[in-house]
Amino acid sequence: MKKIVMAAMLVAFSATNLVAQEEKTEKVEKTETTETTETAEETLKAEEAAKLAAAAKAEEAAKLAEKAAKQAEKEQKAADKKAKKEAKEIKNKEKEAKKAAKLKNSIAKQNKNISKVERKIAKLENKLSQDTAAGKLSPVAIEKLKSSIAKTKLKLVKENIKLTKLERKQ
Repeated sequence: MKKIVMAAMLVAFSATNLVAQEEKTEKVEKTETTETTETAEETLKAEEAAKLAAAAKAEEAAKLAEKAAKQAEKEQKAADKKAKKEAKEIKNKEKEAKKAAKLKNSIAKQNKNISKVERKIAKLENKLSQDTAAGKLSPVAIEKLKSSIAKTKLKLVKENIKLTKLERKQ
């Protein structure tokens, strides 16, 4: 716009040099247009470079954020795995403690059974010896008592075997 106004002023002030000034004006306009075009192109290039730089920064920031997210996810998985492992260890320890307590109770019960069988054997042998000395037993009753004592001793042996197996587990 300024160029046109300038050209109009030049035409109005100097009618004699109209042709020369028109050529001059055209040259000036071409140079100014060229300079303006070059400046506009440089501005566009600078804007594009700024856009590219911003896009590169944004892409780099996105990559860093993605990398940080992956790292956080990896750390979370490791923490979950560690917590799961610790929970499993605690559960196993509790299970072993229950098993040990159960085994202890089984051994105590087996000892109680053995002492009960031993008392029964002692009672039967005592009855056999006392009644035989008193002459109260017939030969069939004596055989019956001896058979009962033998069965009870066999039961005692079995109970002792069970006890040794339990003690081995302990």
